Amino acid sequence: MALFLDLDGTLIEIAPTPDAVHVPPELLQVLSALSARLGGALACVSGRAFGELERLVGSSGIALAGSHGAELLAPALPDPRIARMVRECKDALQAWPGALVEQKPCGLALHWRLAPAAEGAVRALGAQLAQQLATHHLKEGKMVLELVPQGANKGSALRALMQQPPWRGRQPVFVGDDYTDISAMQAARALGGRAIAVGPRVAEHADAVFDSPAQVLAWLQQQ
Repeated sequence: MALFLDLDGTLIEIAPTPDAVHVPPELLQVLSALSARLGGALACVSGRAFGELERLVGSSGIALAGSHGAELLAPALPDPRIARMVRECKDALQAWPGALVEQKPCGLALHWRLAPAAEGAVRALGAQLAQQLATHHLKEGKMVLELVPQGANKGSALRALMQQPPWRGRQPVFVGDDYTDISAMQAARALGGRAIAVGPRVAEHADAVFDSPAQVLAWLQQQ
């Protein structure tokens, strides 16, 4: 098996803000041990920036693919256009306390989890950003819109890793919970593997469904 895991909503519970997540120490231990058993064929494929993945799960020693695959196994150089857009977004969302702008090296995310009434404004702002930056497009998640480079998606990341050792020649299994995971779920199945959903959001694209990150952890402990 070659195992590919999303992070937020899959390995850990989604928190009110990206910085407020909790990574159980036992999860890191399980990932480290499982990576060794799989000969290193274990990767976390996430929308989070590579640096954030390193901070949260890097100590487990698993491979990392951040920013929906735009940061494949290594961090990307910061895009100066993104820093300017982040400042503009913060100014535009001042009227919506709780609406957050998350800066990433090659993109950004607009969160409205703490400001549900801001959804319309956030969506309008996201559409405006996508028009301004033709090299990027929008991805939708749970109460978040992300501006990511064209061509960057978790399915492409999974396919790229499957062409390299130690993943090459194995059966891919992807576990995810959100719309941004669908491309990886489809890629795993197309390559003769399996897709597992966490929760009902993308269950129609999966071969099996887990109820929660806790159930994912219990499954990982059995592998």
